[in-house]
Amino acid sequence: MTDSRVPSFTAELASFAATGRLGALRCGASLAELTAQYGAPTAWGRVFHQDRWPRWYSYGSLELILCECRRLKSLSIPVWRGELELPGPGVGELRAVDSRITESRLTAALADADVKWTVLTYPNLHDQRTLRFTPSEGVWIEFVLVDRETYDEPVLDDWLLCKAGFWSRPHDCPKTG
Repeated sequence: MTDSRVPSFTAELASFAATGRLGALRCGASLAELTAQYGAPTAWGRVFHQDRWPRWYSYGSLELILCECRRLKSLSIPVWRGELELPGPGVGELRAVDSRITESRLTAALADADVKWTVLTYPNLHDQRTLRFTPSEGVWIEFVLVDRETYDEPVLDDWLLCKAGFWSRPHDCPKTG
C-alpha cells in the first residue's frame, strides 16, 4: 500500500523540473546538508582517475557528483531501470518507486505544475529527445525520452522516460585541504 502523503514519482519529477530540487537534492547542496537529511551516501570514488575530485556518490539508485568543496554539482536518475530506490523519507531510509513513465503521463504532470520546457532533438539520435528545464540561473535539468525499451522491440506510440538529472555551471572550489 502506498502512502498517500508521498507524491507519485511523476509528480516529484514535475516538481523537480519546476524547482530544481528533488527533496533536499539540489545543485549546490552541501554534503553535510545531504548527510543530515538522508544519512551518509555511498561513496564510489573519483570521477577521473588522475584527480582527487570530483567524486561519485549515491543514495539508492540516484547517482551524485560532488565537487572539491563537497557541493552537489550533478545528479543522475537512471529511470530506465523500471524501479528506483530513492532516499527518504527518514535518515538512512530508501523507498522504492515505479519509474516506468510515459511521455504523455510526464508532460501531463508538467502541464499540471505549469512547467515550461524546451524540446531538444538530435539529427543522429532519431530514437531520442530531451526535455530541458532551467529552474534557476546556471542550473539545467533534462529528461531524456526514448522511443522503445530495447532495440529488439517496435517503436512505441507513447515514448518512455529513460533518464533524468541536473547539472550546474562550473565554479571555482576553494581549497578544502
